Amino acid sequence: MSVLSHFAAPPRWQLLARGWSWSRAREATVLFGLALAAFALALEAARYLALGAFLDHIESSVVIDAWQFAHGQPLYDIQRGLPRFATYYGPLAYLVELPPLLVSATVAASKLAPLFALAASIALMAAHFLRRSGLTAALHPMFFLLGGLLLFSPMSFWARPDPFELLAVAAAVAGGGSPLVVGVCLGLAVNLKAHAFFYFTPILLDIALGRGWRRAALAAAVGIGVFLVPFLAPGISLRDYIAVLAQQVGGRAPNLSQLGWVALCFIALALPVLLPMLARGRPRRDRLYAAAALAALAALLYPATFPGAGPYHFLPLLPVLAEARRRLRPEGIGAQLAPFLPMLLAAPVVQYNLAEIKERAGWAALADEAVALAQSRPGAPAQIGYGDSRRGYELAQLGRTKLSLAGVPAKIDAQVLMELQQIGADGSERWLRYLAECRVGGWVLPKDEAPFALRNFYYDGPAVFDAAFREAFLGRYRSVGGSAHFTLWECRGAE
Repeated sequence: MSVLSHFAAPPRWQLLARGWSWSRAREATVLFGLALAAFALALEAARYLALGAFLDHIESSVVIDAWQFAHGQPLYDIQRGLPRFATYYGPLAYLVELPPLLVSATVAASKLAPLFALAASIALMAAHFLRRSGLTAALHPMFFLLGGLLLFSPMSFWARPDPFELLAVAAAVAGGGSPLVVGVCLGLAVNLKAHAFFYFTPILLDIALGRGWRRAALAAAVGIGVFLVPFLAPGISLRDYIAVLAQQVGGRAPNLSQLGWVALCFIALALPVLLPMLARGRPRRDRLYAAAALAALAALLYPATFPGAGPYHFLPLLPVLAEARRRLRPEGIGAQLAPFLPMLLAAPVVQYNLAEIKERAGWAALADEAVALAQSRPGAPAQIGYGDSRRGYELAQLGRTKLSLAGVPAKIDAQVLMELQQIGADGSERWLRYLAECRVGGWVLPKDEAPFALRNFYYDGPAVFDAAFREAFLGRYRSVGGSAHFTLWECRGAE
């Protein structure tokens, strides 16, 4: 080669650039986003497992109710027409928590089942996408799925029904349209939460379009049968569950307090499906599946706007939305990069969660302090009650969980009382006899907080414990000492 030809040849960087198309650049960007989402989700889950506390107050209620059911307490115990413990979750929401707890009755063990559900959901969907589309095409729906899971953290792995609903939907999507598999998953999901049927409507429609409406009806029939199975167990009453569900759901109305955040999450989940659905040349069945998924997403706006709820009600629909995106084979920079919307919204969520985990790092020791004080009482151990702050309430919930797992059945749950207030029911009134008759001999309450003055933070509501309850407590109990952060109250005349 001559010197002139050497200088005439294109530089090496130009040759490399020619082989590096915009398409490959987009694939590399999606792969980077997928890896980032997976790392952030794994980091959050690991720190959550290592944390000796919960990130939500209802996690405590679920664990306590599950543990007390395992030791003879009816799951839907109705007193004077109102539930004492479990509210509108189905029985499976409590039963799935039991296997790890029966091995080790600890807060850490109560987190294992939902974390397993999250990992199994991701594995099922990854295997399904790889089998159906191959490695390169599987990157897009997996990125969308993991971005959504990160957006809805810690709900995607907390000790509540949502991770198990996610697993049921993922198993149905990966089940290849089998009416039997879909029916079993449908029944399990609805037994976790009654409205979980919405997550399966696109799957049932797809079965009907591909295999006929009789097959879809068979899946629904199987689902009904599976739903009823847990109610065959002693202590789980279908009648009481329906009564509780009718009270809670029928008596509550959505509000607009979280509408902005719900709307942002809705848009972030809808666009990655809507954009490729509008492209030409997509098969009619795939477009109908995507349209059904978006319709289900819109229907979930109703439960997502309940007081105390939120957009995490979209979480179990993620496998269906990701499957719709896989089928539609997104093309073009807008459609391919749309899943970065959930990632962008997830960034502050992850920061907040990690800050919460850091802030609650010392809560396990504080809860242990409350439990030790409760167990130090001569005779029957004291109950752990509530003060007037949100932090004191959540610490009390954690302490009640530890005390219950140690063999001391919990009595009053403020979380249930908050739920009842939303339907206009004062759940604290029926506990006045427990105070007047010293049925609870002692209480451990947060130091320097007004006893049982907690207000309902689901909305700008009244005090959770009414004036009669607080007056009865102050008239019947007196402070007899305590520890660094808690005070022991003893009932006058209690043994």
